[in-house]
Amino acid sequence: MTRTREAEVACPRCTAVSNRVHSTYGRRLADTPVGERQVLIELTVRRLYCENVRCPRRTFAEQVKGLTVRCGRRTPAARRVLEAVAVALGGRAGSRLAAVLHTRVSRTTLLRTVMALPDPDWTVPKVLGVDDLATRRGQH
Repeated sequence: MTRTREAEVACPRCTAVSNRVHSTYGRRLADTPVGERQVLIELTVRRLYCENVRCPRRTFAEQVKGLTVRCGRRTPAARRVLEAVAVALGGRAGSRLAAVLHTRVSRTTLLRTVMALPDPDWTVPKVLGVDDLATRRGQH
């Protein structure tokens, strides 16, 4: 069981610093495997009051930079590995490769991971050739 050592945490909405604890709760995060063992991080997270009276958020949960994201069940490193597997292989094949990598994940989770990725940037072509728009006679 781990916990943070920071005395004060900034509100994600208004960036007001707070140290008044509302409550605590436990989070379990899957991390990249070490050797042939799965790694599970059990983290105690504090929920704090926002000190700014004008902020619409009354309470907020602290996030550990580089380890947690809001509503995430995996660390960013584990998520990047699964994204690479999902993009390369997709559903069932990706699930089988993830099992070999000692990470249990379903095929639908891998497909949702691919769908959640942002679209790659593409550039608008500056010149179009005749062959790019040509159609053969009788076939439109």
